[in-house]
Amino acid sequence: MKKITFFLILLTLNTYAVDKNPIEFNNPEQEKRYQELIEELRCVVCQNQSVADSNAELAQDIRDLVRNKIREGQTDQQITNFMVDRYGDFVLYNPPLKAKTYVLWLGPLVLLLVGFIVLFYFIRRHAQTTDTLVNLTDEERQKIKQVLEK
Repeated sequence: MKKITFFLILLTLNTYAVDKNPIEFNNPEQEKRYQELIEELRCVVCQNQSVADSNAELAQDIRDLVRNKIREGQTDQQITNFMVDRYGDFVLYNPPLKAKTYVLWLGPLVLLLVGFIVLFYFIRRHAQTTDTLVNLTDEERQKIKQVLEK
């Protein structure tokens, strides 16, 4: 029982990526920019984690790269452009709307629309093929009452 409890406690603990090369910034503004940038960049290896949350070696390399570029005085846009040039739009959690990313932005809406059209079609078809017996004779009503009372 103690082993199970210990295991369950371990499962509830959150794990965070540890920066292996912590370097102090010259001012708190640079530290804030760094934190915002690594939260906005997706780990290309993990694919569903930000660079800040990933423990992958590539994520550490990206964190180091972002840190060095901030210390060199590059703007957030320059750093983001560099990362996109190197890894593609996939590295951004919010890719820009352009011809290559239309599927990412419009795909869910198209699938939802197709789902509603199919649902509407099946409901309408079911309503047309199902006969409703409105005009029942007294004898049929009695039979239905007997079946329902049992």
